[in-house]
Amino acid sequence: MNAKHALLSLQLPQGAVTVRLIRRARQSVGIRIKDGAVELIAPPAVPLAYLHEVLAKKSGWIASHLARHHAEQDERALTQGQVLLGGESYRLHCVAANRHQAQLVGDTLHLAGPMLEQPARLAASVVGYLQQEARQRFAARLEQWQPRAARPLSGWGLSSARTRWGSCTGKGVVRLNWRLVQAPESVLDYVIAHELAHLLHMNHSPAFWAEVGRLYPGWHGARQWLKQHGDSLFRYG
Repeated sequence: MNAKHALLSLQLPQGAVTVRLIRRARQSVGIRIKDGAVELIAPPAVPLAYLHEVLAKKSGWIASHLARHHAEQDERALTQGQVLLGGESYRLHCVAANRHQAQLVGDTLHLAGPMLEQPARLAASVVGYLQQEARQRFAARLEQWQPRAARPLSGWGLSSARTRWGSCTGKGVVRLNWRLVQAPESVLDYVIAHELAHLLHMNHSPAFWAEVGRLYPGWHGARQWLKQHGDSLFRYG
């Protein structure tokens, strides 16, 4: 190892931290946090025992600055996140708050809430927003699609299934996977048409696909999109 550089160890409440010792011609001993690493700059003649004393005295300052650096890193990571909605990608910006709030402004989804630096909390907050949007958007699309169906729906709801995009019961109740709110509207329309076709045919016979074609002639492209990109809709849950 270069004699002008060495590695020291400093014990902090969060654990041991490596300190890079840099020997340089100067009048005093200095400490800095650079890119999340602790550096101790000292004149060549200063003994190691004294440098350990300096680190011990400055341990509180070092701990607080490292914590601030990590918090800023977490904030940048959250800000650089992405969320899909209606086939469009939006930047994700999170701030600490006592109550959960979400607002879409321009190309950014702003989320506020407690402990969003924790991945599980962030995912739950994003899922909550997407499910709220799904209820509103799905209701509007179903209202437009129902007049084309062979018979009226008895009801509808959201689904959290991991293997099905939609379902239709014999009683005429349709369920749509909330994750579809992230997909382009044409894909949502295909799944709606698929389930409405089940109101007439509770199978996947040629007659069923003919009904899908009657309801939504351009369904092939949307079905292919799901096959190619469906996995991306499971990013947050």
